[in-house]
Amino acid sequence: MLKDMKFIFRLMGKNKGRYSVLLAAWSIIGSLVDMTFSYALKLLTDFFVYKEKENVLLLILVFSASIVSSILFCVFFHLHNKVKEDILRDIRMMTFKEVQKLPSSYFKATHSGDLVSRFNADTQSVITVFVEFEHIFESAIVLLMRIPFALLLDLRFGAILLGFSVFTGVLNVLFIKPLREKHKNILKDKASLSKQASEVVTGFTVARMFSLSTFLRSRFEKSVQDSFDSGWKAAKTYTLQRGLNTIIWNFSHYLSTILGALFIINGTLEAGNYMAISTSTGIGWSVSILITALPNLQKAFAGSNRLKELYDEPKEPELYDIEGTGTDMGIEMSKVDFAYEIRDNEEKEENNFRISGLSLDIEQGKTLALVGDSGGGKSTIAKLILGLFKIDEGKMQINGKAYKDYTLEQLRESIGYVPQDAYIFNGTITENIKYGKPDATEEEIVNAAMLANAHDFILAQPNGYETYVGERGIRLSGGQRQRIAIARAIIKNPSILLLDEATSSLDSESEKMIQDALDRLIKTKTSLVIAHRLSTIMNADRICYIKDGYVAEQGTHAELLAKKGLYHELYYREFAKETI
Repeated sequence: MLKDMKFIFRLMGKNKGRYSVLLAAWSIIGSLVDMTFSYALKLLTDFFVYKEKENVLLLILVFSASIVSSILFCVFFHLHNKVKEDILRDIRMMTFKEVQKLPSSYFKATHSGDLVSRFNADTQSVITVFVEFEHIFESAIVLLMRIPFALLLDLRFGAILLGFSVFTGVLNVLFIKPLREKHKNILKDKASLSKQASEVVTGFTVARMFSLSTFLRSRFEKSVQDSFDSGWKAAKTYTLQRGLNTIIWNFSHYLSTILGALFIINGTLEAGNYMAISTSTGIGWSVSILITALPNLQKAFAGSNRLKELYDEPKEPELYDIEGTGTDMGIEMSKVDFAYEIRDNEEKEENNFRISGLSLDIEQGKTLALVGDSGGGKSTIAKLILGLFKIDEGKMQINGKAYKDYTLEQLRESIGYVPQDAYIFNGTITENIKYGKPDATEEEIVNAAMLANAHDFILAQPNGYETYVGERGIRLSGGQRQRIAIARAIIKNPSILLLDEATSSLDSESEKMIQDALDRLIKTKTSLVIAHRLSTIMNADRICYIKDGYVAEQGTHAELLAKKGLYHELYYREFAKETI
């Protein structure tokens, strides 16, 4: 448990000192409130039963102390809750930043449903840790103060309460490990359930097209059943723990009541002392809270441990220590070796993919087209240039500077990327274009949209540029999403452009608009294009045929056709019938 709390205190950051002091303050004062009330009740009972009038002044003082301590308790409790809310706000922001620092390999190997589960449910578990830890800490303070108080009033009663408290504590310790393990399984099954639900929602079109409803329902039912089974196992253990605690504490309460009555009858116990002990809510309440809080804390630790795994994941470095070649090329890769990091849940084929001894370059202001069969490594080359993965060996540079001379943020600021499947965020069209330049003016946004041939269709939307496009831009067509992505790259105005042309079929009008927009974008940039259209390939200054992670052929369109090699074969298989 100490190891778990160490991580929680790490999350508190600069607030852990204030949090600890205020928690201790209101816990101690809260216990004093209960003790002063009990002692006032003792004095009041003795006044009426034994006519002890000499304690009237003391009774007034104790009653006054009870009121003052109650006010102080409220003040410190309020301050403590304010600090706790500050901490929880900071934890949410820290977790978001930690996710942003994760390398591309993590997102490649981790299901989005699992990541969302960690971000939401497991962050919520940290909040539960705070709540249950406070309950345990407060209960411990109460027991540490109330049991000595009871011993002073009557040694026999104090000993009984102490004995039952120790026995209850030992019993609950035995349940810590099994409850935690069972709740870890619950969280694992919940994450699996989240994955299945996510796929049902995001893949609903494909599911309907291929009549997968029965299959997906069967798979979802299995995840639901697994979640039920793990929850039921934990519930049975928790029921046993709670039941034993209830029996033991009820027995101790009955025993103390019977003994108290006998002691008073025998004249060995004052009525005031008995009232002070028996009416004290502190000890009984504290044990009851411990019974509930300890298993709840173990459940919460299971979730916070999953969050800790996220925090402990290797993060993307600020820069890659990759040497340059010393030339003034726009983009250059020299003798580059790279293999995808092997993770258990990646596809086997991708684990085996390698780039070995790759060399290619692009002069500043020129365009290089990458062609080749699917799976040859074209997209991987683009990702290496973007710094999404670090090469194993070799040299790389852009704009005449080595990669080691750029932070990854600076590197990506220099590069505009238009992916094959343009990602559109859930927001307005304006917001999506501005992601290329957050401080862009309205005039710049409109100009970028016009250059991307997007302005007319945007004005035709219900709210023009302020139209909400839905999750992943679902309210837009494929061609419209592509043009928004091109406008985003235009407004960024980078010196380097990476373009992965869409392979999806578009109507001829949309395709021509996109091609015209891309031609404008490429014209003034150092561009690397993963080309799927003959017009793009023929307009490139140079073409590289990528096969199995290396440059198999390179040259102009005419030169490569004349070689009658791989490009010649690709051309007559894929492009010969295209109308330019």
